[in-house]
Amino acid sequence: MDFLLTRTPRQPLRAHGVLGAASRGDWDAAPAEPVAWEDLFALSGLLGIEIGAAAAQAGEIVEMCGYMTPPMLPEADYFVLSQGPMPDCPFCAPSLSWPDDIVVVHLRAAGVDIDHPMRPVTVRGRLSLGEEPGPVPGLSSHARLLDAIWQPGEAPNPPTT
Repeated sequence: MDFLLTRTPRQPLRAHGVLGAASRGDWDAAPAEPVAWEDLFALSGLLGIEIGAAAAQAGEIVEMCGYMTPPMLPEADYFVLSQGPMPDCPFCAPSLSWPDDIVVVHLRAAGVDIDHPMRPVTVRGRLSLGEEPGPVPGLSSHARLLDAIWQPGEAPNPPTT
């Protein structure tokens, strides 16, 4: 039996969690108003999630700090931003579910590397609000950032309970 040996091209060297991050020039060219998690989501008891004071910023370019959740697809054109670290993907672990206060981030360019979900990121994009199905079945959100860029960032304030 004959075998054909092939080699795949070498992957570029990269630091964990930064492939797909915006260049300094792109970041500086996209000024944004910060949005805090507590201003975006207001819990409303039996009614579930309600959009808070950040509703006034719908349609504007905003900046949020949070954590990338583990990937559902390699080099996707989106990721899920959560207020706190989520080391396990709710699609992969049957006992987990998505929190109500997630933001689906639709990237300007595909190729995000989410191999270190415990690292905080800062994201800038156009804020879109209202419940909407996500890019994959079972992932819906009340908030999205469209045409987004991201960089490694500072950890957001931890959620208060």
